[in-house]
Amino acid sequence: MTAFEEFGVIPQLGEAVSLLHWEFPTPIQSEAIPAILGGGDVLIAAETGSGKTGAFCLPVAQKFALNMADRDAGLSIGPDGLSCESRVAKSWFGSRCHAGLHTRGKYYYEVKIARDGLCRIGWSAPTASLNIGTDDKSFGFGGTGKKSNSRKFDDYGTSFTTNDVIGCYLDLDNLEMWWSKNGEEFPRAYNLPKVFADPSMALHPAVLVQNSSLKVNFGDSPFDFPPKKGFVGVSSASKECINWWKPGVASSEAADQRSPLCVILEPTRELVEQTHNNLITFAKKLENPPVRCVSVAAGVNMAKMVATLNEGADIVTGTPSRIVDLVQSRQLSLSALQFLVIDEADQFLMDKGGAAKLIDTLFNNLPLLASDGSRRQVIVCSATLHNMEIDRFADRYMSFPQWIDLKGMDSVAETVHHVVCYVDAFSDKQWIRIRHQPNHLEDDHIHDKDEIRCGTDEKNTLSLGTKILKGVYVLQAIKALEMDKAMIFCRTKQQCDQMEAYMKMNNVDAICLHGDRSPEERSKSLHAFKNDQVRFLICTDVAARGIDVHGVPFVINVTLPDEKSMYVHRIGRVGRAERMGLSISLVSSHEEKVWFHKCRSRGGVACSDTRDLAKGGCSIWYNEKKLLSEIEEHLGATIAEVDTDFRVPVDEFDGKIVYGSRRTEGATFAGHAPELATAVAQLADLETSMQLEYLRNVSSLHSGMKVL
Repeated sequence: MTAFEEFGVIPQLGEAVSLLHWEFPTPIQSEAIPAILGGGDVLIAAETGSGKTGAFCLPVAQKFALNMADRDAGLSIGPDGLSCESRVAKSWFGSRCHAGLHTRGKYYYEVKIARDGLCRIGWSAPTASLNIGTDDKSFGFGGTGKKSNSRKFDDYGTSFTTNDVIGCYLDLDNLEMWWSKNGEEFPRAYNLPKVFADPSMALHPAVLVQNSSLKVNFGDSPFDFPPKKGFVGVSSASKECINWWKPGVASSEAADQRSPLCVILEPTRELVEQTHNNLITFAKKLENPPVRCVSVAAGVNMAKMVATLNEGADIVTGTPSRIVDLVQSRQLSLSALQFLVIDEADQFLMDKGGAAKLIDTLFNNLPLLASDGSRRQVIVCSATLHNMEIDRFADRYMSFPQWIDLKGMDSVAETVHHVVCYVDAFSDKQWIRIRHQPNHLEDDHIHDKDEIRCGTDEKNTLSLGTKILKGVYVLQAIKALEMDKAMIFCRTKQQCDQMEAYMKMNNVDAICLHGDRSPEERSKSLHAFKNDQVRFLICTDVAARGIDVHGVPFVINVTLPDEKSMYVHRIGRVGRAERMGLSISLVSSHEEKVWFHKCRSRGGVACSDTRDLAKGGCSIWYNEKKLLSEIEEHLGATIAEVDTDFRVPVDEFDGKIVYGSRRTEGATFAGHAPELATAVAQLADLETSMQLEYLRNVSSLHSGMKVL
């Protein structure tokens, strides 16, 4: 796994970055790549030469590698391109695979029914309707146990439902087609006309869904029910027998199929070419399907440029003037646009009469939604985000953007409350009892060779107690605050795994998200968390970068981050979209011994060297009290403390905070009047007494002066 893959970059692009001699992600790439992949609008600020171009080029290229454009708008496609879902009742939504098979060969793919509903699975020519089985160019097998072609539905096989696996057979050598269910083959369903051996009529795997969800396997992973001898997975087909779907071929009439999915604006021709060349490098590794990149920089022959655009483009890079000219002359359609990237935005926006006006013109020509029903994603890069023009632009054209600013001062949003709870293993000795219970939090085994002397203030003993107590306090916080959704940050992948197991043992549903989990598993975990199928997401700092989940009410930091700047990033997971959020950090009162691998295995299973780093080992002593003071200095503020009952103080006057809900505008006083009445009356009495005493003193003074 390359360093870039840790941030969610697919392996093909991980290989491509080596062509550009990028060894490791720069800080801005580490922040921006996962944020853009997360799907939200993003504002990026960093120094020139910091890798901003790569920060948006990589995720934009990846977005198109996973794009399923040949589909109905009501069908949701997962980021792996292998799962699809529709939750709309009484409406059908279809999709067709990018790869179509022709000429010869025997092929097979599987579909697992993930959620009950109606669906149809089969094969479709590129010009067929996405409603497979309703014309003479597509063939389907439905969950009710019927095969279909040309709107003719005949009994076939048996019905299928949730967790059933349907196998789809295509024999082009003999022009035959049939299906199977859970490994049981059904008889031949169709003899195919010879026209389906022609490349122009290549048969693409296709699905049709009504209020259901499916998981497709083309052979990149082992089949649940492997096909009989002689058949290969669709993904193993030879290049000579594959035709790739291209915009303009499909039957969809929703948008101009020549419309690019992404437009990138650069201020100069040199930057246009630089960005375009980066994209070309990445596209070389993305062949299935290919990503078509077009540069429309000044100096290129206009007739040749227009001819290229008419053939179709996925990503178009150019200057604002050239892009707007092409849009206004109707040579460039924006009807299917899903991504707009504006580089050096501060430079554009300061040019009031020129580029700024062109950008306004461009946005005025953009549809509110792409043709597939999705909201466009806007990515803005700037030398600085600290100017009024950037603020105005974000307010006008972006939707709850994530601000990534490696140049400005960190600050905590008003919608975020953050507190610390100290963990003192010396004063709270319940860990000694809990340690021997089967459902305690498994420690990271860094103390396996240490002598633990319970009840003492010995350093290793308190460190072990801290680890166990932190698990206890996590559950206490969840219960005390009645958390229904939260992100839980751990320092290492090992701790994430152990926290997940611990929570499940205590009947709390939780899932993990870190770099050692497969891309499919990470995608599934994030999807489950976003859709409230799982309440708690446990993750490392690396895995959590860029997660765009609105309405997360709580964050729990099991350990403080190594870098003080990461603290703001963590707690920024809450308080989004004007919703209130609370972050709780568990801070050890004593130093905690933790892994810090410098060995060759980088923490592999072979490493058990618990010696201190200074002595050649793989451990350090973690001083969270010191880290906390550095964070407070960084923020210029003191973070409030809470006890282990987690009664959280609030800043609002009325104190009625519902984390995860929108912040109330101002305080409401009516409900507090009865409670304050007594105190107000007492203050009035005190003021009256003080004034009377003052008058007496003045009167006495005057009388004394007359006597003298």
